[in-house]
Amino acid sequence: MIETEVYKDLEEIQWEIDRKYEEFSKKDFECKLDHHKMIKPLLIRRDQAIAKMDSGSYWGRVLDRYEIGEMILPRDSSNLINTGWMRSLSVDYLDGYAYRVEMEVNENEFVANKTLMKKAYLLEGDVERSGVRWKGNRKCPVFEFFDTDTVDLDIFDILYEVYVNSASYFLRST
Repeated sequence: MIETEVYKDLEEIQWEIDRKYEEFSKKDFECKLDHHKMIKPLLIRRDQAIAKMDSGSYWGRVLDRYEIGEMILPRDSSNLINTGWMRSLSVDYLDGYAYRVEMEVNENEFVANKTLMKKAYLLEGDVERSGVRWKGNRKCPVFEFFDTDTVDLDIFDILYEVYVNSASYFLRST
């Protein structure tokens, strides 16, 4: 009998922990959305500056210097990290507890797509995505992100970091 009461108590405690975490997650997202809205004009200005140069070399240089991103980037046939495939990147927090990632890619050995997109609605768990047209069997997390129906916040966070702070990575000396 005592064991049954303990199980019931544990279930109630865990339910309350989950509820508190959901409240925290909403507040966390709202703070990130507010910050994103504050810096959005600067991101637009930065993206306009990038458009005046060879954006492929910009994003390749950014990815080369973003060490955390190494774990999600594709590797070429020699197992070296390949960064020349990205033409542009746009990552946004959206109202309604959602995010969007859009990526334009150059001709490459990994995917046939020219554009990749994923929009996720976090509360509902719904995902809109472009999908990936694979060229071969070598897959990597950055492309798989656009091919899954899951929210994938870990990959989103990495892409958001590289997008928002790309100028810092670009300007960093090697």
